[in-house]
Amino acid sequence: GARYKYTTRKGGIGKWSQAPLTKEHWKEFDSVFDKVLGDVEIADPFRFFQYESVPGMPEALGEFDLDTDPRRWEPYLLVMLRDGMIVPDPYFRLDGKDDRGELMDFKYNKPQLSFDECNCDGSPRYHLFVSESCPLASAVSAARTLLGLDSMISMDVADGKSGAGLVFLNGCSCAPWKGSEGPFWLYSVYQLSNSIATTLITAPVLWDTVEQKIVSNDAWEILKLMSHEDDQSDLISYNDALGVILKEGLCPREQMEAIENMYSDLSSSIFNVEDVGLECIAQVGKDGRVDDNFERILTKLQELNDLLGKRRFLLGNNLTGVDIFLAMFLFRFDACYTPLFGLSNHGAFVGSILMGDSYPNLKGYSRELYQELKSTLKIQGFRQIFRLPCAISFTRQAIHSTNASLPSANEPIPDLNQIVGSLEEPATGRPEGAAARPSNSAPRIIRDGMTMPMWFRDDTVQLYRDLDLRDDDIILSSGVKMGTTWVTKILNSLLYDFDDDGKTTSAYMDDSFPNRLGQTYPDALFPSREVEKHEMATKDEEFVKRMKMLKTNFGDFVFDDLLNQPSPRLFSSHLSGKNLLPKKLFDGWKDGDDYAINGDVSNGDKAGPMNKGIGRLIVVVRNLKDTLVSLHHFRGVPKDGWLGNEHGPGSYARAIDIENCPNAFGSSFLWVKRSGEVVDAVGPERALVLQYEDLKLDFDTQLQRINDFLGLSKLTDAKAKAVAAECAAKSMKEKTGGRFKMIIRKGMVGDWQNYLDDERWEEFDRVFDKVLGGVDIAEKLRQYQCKEGLDEITAAQEKS
Repeated sequence: GARYKYTTRKGGIGKWSQAPLTKEHWKEFDSVFDKVLGDVEIADPFRFFQYESVPGMPEALGEFDLDTDPRRWEPYLLVMLRDGMIVPDPYFRLDGKDDRGELMDFKYNKPQLSFDECNCDGSPRYHLFVSESCPLASAVSAARTLLGLDSMISMDVADGKSGAGLVFLNGCSCAPWKGSEGPFWLYSVYQLSNSIATTLITAPVLWDTVEQKIVSNDAWEILKLMSHEDDQSDLISYNDALGVILKEGLCPREQMEAIENMYSDLSSSIFNVEDVGLECIAQVGKDGRVDDNFERILTKLQELNDLLGKRRFLLGNNLTGVDIFLAMFLFRFDACYTPLFGLSNHGAFVGSILMGDSYPNLKGYSRELYQELKSTLKIQGFRQIFRLPCAISFTRQAIHSTNASLPSANEPIPDLNQIVGSLEEPATGRPEGAAARPSNSAPRIIRDGMTMPMWFRDDTVQLYRDLDLRDDDIILSSGVKMGTTWVTKILNSLLYDFDDDGKTTSAYMDDSFPNRLGQTYPDALFPSREVEKHEMATKDEEFVKRMKMLKTNFGDFVFDDLLNQPSPRLFSSHLSGKNLLPKKLFDGWKDGDDYAINGDVSNGDKAGPMNKGIGRLIVVVRNLKDTLVSLHHFRGVPKDGWLGNEHGPGSYARAIDIENCPNAFGSSFLWVKRSGEVVDAVGPERALVLQYEDLKLDFDTQLQRINDFLGLSKLTDAKAKAVAAECAAKSMKEKTGGRFKMIIRKGMVGDWQNYLDDERWEEFDRVFDKVLGGVDIAEKLRQYQCKEGLDEITAAQEKS
């Protein structure tokens, strides 16, 4: 009953700091600890808990600039995890005894991942931890943006290194640490993934928030996982500004052998420059290995300079992942490696890369890539590598209980402003070839006052306008990012896929018909197989590649296939307005009402009232603020961001530019206005307006509305449940072979609150009132464009 009373107290960690002793007392205590236990391995983890505060904390990354000298900061301790505990890194022992032990290799057990998966709160499943002080981590961060994965993989950037490794001063933004107060240390990620891991604490780290495991901490493996997402041969990116579909991939499978060979070659030379420099600073490897490695690095630079005088990029005319890696090292070469590692003293050194003329082709190559990558860089983080000499000495003081002085910080270091100035200069004398990224400067296609996507075909749209409608035909017209994909799937499931018992029919997932595994846009199709065969044989290579990609995304169909669908036929598109939808949908149609290819379209409602409209119209709308946010993030954040930069006006300015909006299918405001006019013209008996928010918040009721509008048999509970399960976002992504992955994001109502400021949204509201005031189908959108009441809606979504 009282046996433990005298032996058990509080058991708290860090309570020693509250004892009535001075800092001098504890400093003396630390000296005794180092003297007696400096070489005792099991005592190493105690050090971390005997610091009053973690030594060597960096300044916040956003609070210092290109002129900041991080050598003035407090020195940090170089650490690692041994059996899951933080210890000083024994690599830096003065006696050369490197007893790191066998380091753990973090590798995922799947060859591909699906990066479009989300958690219940809408946050991405996968998360990156990176550091700007590491070129490998910077390369992965840049690749994330180039591949259009910014909205699909969340990311935290470390402020720098500390006595407990890489630290994120403001905390972590992913599960399970999200919401916890900073600072947050990267070692926690390693410890949670494997509680007894022996490993270096390095970035980048790709983290799985669901499994709570490290997917990989190997930068090259992470880049390949991102490039080969879910076993796609390459990623598809959609540039919303001009509606241009771009084919991009940093590791095309047909080039993988050459890419791997190039990466392996550079890994043994350029990419290990920091490891070689570390040996140099730490004064290990004095058997000549360091000098030999430096010579190999400098020789390889000359070889690369010769190669890039003949090629635009390392493997020809297309940018690959290995180019991104090389660029990150070249950006740092003059700024960091040459002065810190004393490369200019080596016999093979011929000059700087960016600040001289010794490597003209490497300089031009670096400048060209910098223009593509600079939006992803935080260059002020480069200089943190100059903290390394002090960190090594400080770590040795702890390991060996010495009081040796730390290296001087008086030697000048290169001016980062000059480095950036050189990178900003034009890349002259580059070999001709493909640009780093496909050009977005193609001429705009304007029809009926709207910018059309590059796939738009006038000949097929004329066929669509002349469509011989049937009474049960369904014309689905939905704005970009307003729910087109989702409603197309709902209609297919309701019409074809399930019987009254909720069991799948023979038509289920039958991709031999259009629209079954993703919408089939009529304006993107060849009119017939004969036209397709002719044009694919006679058009240029770029046209052929674009059409093949369209078939990958929308199915291998032509317009004749839409005509041959079983009844009721479904025609799904973003087209809107009387001048682009089928003529017979409207009262007063007449034959011979032509569609003019020059964009000056004749009206289809000028004929007499003798012909009544045919078919049913379903219009899908969504509050325009969430529409804008979804459009902004669609397959990657645009280079000009929200508010514009040297690359363009920004997503916000494009959205409110009503008359000249360059987005595919024009201004969302005008799209809703046109659709309101169409709904009024068709009338309530043959036109149904579906609001995205209603579907999201009360799916069952809206499904019943659709069923009743189409005049289908009574909707049974079994069939309704089957349709709901089939049309859940997760189910759609898993069952479509990747077709929906590029177009489904969060789908959350009210997500717009997390972006822009009140001033911008108030301006947006004024544009809304000016363009859509008095438009019936727009009035209900207002309630989701006001902050009042959205908290309750957000809570309901998270619960569901």
